[in-house]
Amino acid sequence: MIDSLTPTHPSSAYSCVCCDPSALKGGSSRRGFLGLGAAALAGGMLAMTPGRSQAASGNYEAMLVNCIDPRFTTLSWQYMGLLHGIARDKLSDNYSQFVFAGGPIGAIHPKFAAWHNTFWDNLDITVSLHHIPRVVAMTHRDCGAAKLAFGEAKVATKEEETRAHAEALNQFRAAVNKRQPKLSVITGIMDLNGKVDLIG
Repeated sequence: MIDSLTPTHPSSAYSCVCCDPSALKGGSSRRGFLGLGAAALAGGMLAMTPGRSQAASGNYEAMLVNCIDPRFTTLSWQYMGLLHGIARDKLSDNYSQFVFAGGPIGAIHPKFAAWHNTFWDNLDITVSLHHIPRVVAMTHRDCGAAKLAFGEAKVATKEEETRAHAEALNQFRAAVNKRQPKLSVITGIMDLNGKVDLIG
């Protein structure tokens, strides 16, 4: 009821339901109160985030496709901040991200065939909604999903690992070019220190 949002006493110092303890009385529940508080907090945080676009669609810079490995979360973000001379403030909240085991390997390798349509459908949606010009496809060293896909023997040395990843990344690029020929595709293998070996 709208009246419950206003103070019941003229001298009350409270001006909204989130600050008025009496709002918990009557028809309001503690759970509802907490829900309102959480919603207000989330809304305030979004409003205070500098440069955040409120639009679900628009012209965004890229789609990053990478692996679920937690060791590369920050390193991937840092790499995107250095992407081909694009300033980090331009990329902040300005690229979409698709993260699943193996990243680009998960999108093309037969071992993960059940995931393929999900990825390609998501790529189509981000092209349609976000008008991205590029896809950044990043695998990484010591990848558990790559070992599952290729077999440990095929990634036993750095040279063999590079060869297997490069083949998968080239297949990924070809598949993107076939489905979305206007997109540029940047492919690379990230090391544990964040260094990226670009492929192709």
